[in-house]
Amino acid sequence: LTLPSVSDLTATSTSNTINLTWTEPDPIPSMGYSITRHCRRLCEESLNDLMHNISSSPPLVFNGINPGSYCEITSFTGTFGTESHEFDSGNNVTTPSAEPTSSPENIVFSSVEASSMIVSWDEVPCFGQNGPITGYL
Repeated sequence: LTLPSVSDLTATSTSNTINLTWTEPDPIPSMGYSITRHCRRLCEESLNDLMHNISSSPPLVFNGINPGSYCEITSFTGTFGTESHEFDSGNNVTTPSAEPTSSPENIVFSSVEASSMIVSWDEVPCFGQNGPITGYL
């Protein structure tokens, strides 16, 4: 018995979606695919956003991903008749960053002089960063 294989699982992203494409095995069509992904915002330490989807055929789109998120496809299984087969799922993708939706917190002006001052603040909360913040205007 030759097990079917999928070797071209590809993950691409937009600001809030992950698109998975692959070529179905030939000559044995799958009855369905089960795919699991874990995501985290780039400012978070661990993968915490879990989603499991079932698709009858490619492509599969995961919607509602936060901008500036890192995602791993952790499970990719096809069902062929009464048998399930786990495929190599080693894909990861990062969604593009977007403009922050929150502002810095606790802004403090100190040592105010006629021509200078010191401004300090706490970083934008993780949920509003939407990717790495590279500067302030």
